[in-house]
Amino acid sequence: MKLGFYIKWDKFSIESKGNVIGDELWAESLCKSINKQYSNIQVELYAPNYLPQEQLDVMIYLNDVEPIATLAKCHILYLQNGYGYEAEKIIAELVKNSYDGYVFFAKKMKEIYDSNYGGVKSLFLPFGVDTDIFYPREIKDTLAFECAYIGNDIKGEEATMKYLYPATNFNFGLFGNWKIPKSRFRFWKNFAPKPIYKKKFEKISQGKIAQEDVPILYSSTKINLNCTLQDCIDWNVITLRTYEVLACKGFLITDIVPVAQETMNGCMVFTTGLDDLIEKIKYYLEHDEERTQIAQNGYDYVMKYASIDARSQELIQYIKGLIK
Repeated sequence: MKLGFYIKWDKFSIESKGNVIGDELWAESLCKSINKQYSNIQVELYAPNYLPQEQLDVMIYLNDVEPIATLAKCHILYLQNGYGYEAEKIIAELVKNSYDGYVFFAKKMKEIYDSNYGGVKSLFLPFGVDTDIFYPREIKDTLAFECAYIGNDIKGEEATMKYLYPATNFNFGLFGNWKIPKSRFRFWKNFAPKPIYKKKFEKISQGKIAQEDVPILYSSTKINLNCTLQDCIDWNVITLRTYEVLACKGFLITDIVPVAQETMNGCMVFTTGLDDLIEKIKYYLEHDEERTQIAQNGYDYVMKYASIDARSQELIQYIKGLIK
């Protein structure tokens, strides 16, 4: 059986100077896991700049694009991104494309689909971590910050000020694209002042981190921070970053996602941000043994419940049920 994943952005962002596309990383990890486990299945990631040379059995779309009939015999939508508006509206729009199957990263979205459009069987598929890449590493002194975060300016001013900016009170390792491109033509009266965090983050950001250094950072820094897209909070989704940090035995302080707080209490620390975050950073920097035990709890949980191999097995079983 020949399968493909499809992203709507160009492939090879990992080697580019710009932001790494998270969808590309996730799809490549799934491809690797499936190819490793199933000798009779071939799977690869495709994109507008990298199309299959022959028609596949199944194409799995990771973004909201219409199925491309010539690429495969069977077309599956795998919705694993936030869109900034209600799940009901998203699903109503996407089902118009008449995919042959639907996979959702949020249980709430599957329930909405099943209740309103249940003609095609759907699958709830949470994220899972690639433990061949994300595992505990030796501490690297240059990445041994008091706090660290990898990302870019997509979470909005309110969330960034609450869950990331307070870390500037400490030795903060900030990575990602936080630079604002300079325009050749700037009319000052048309521009509002930059938020405080933008000015600060532009100065302290160390830019894009090499992908091979990401698990080393998670292992080396004392406190990893997480700031979740509002959609993932609303839809009750544990993000991939959460699992990746914990798989490296990294200690994590995160904003509150209800399902994480319910199922992974004691595996990470939850915060309401601002002063609460500052106080918790101070506390856990001073309590090494407690911090280490929480990180161990998180590692044990991920190893037992959230590996990518288990997730890819669920996906393959679902696909086999669709095309049998």
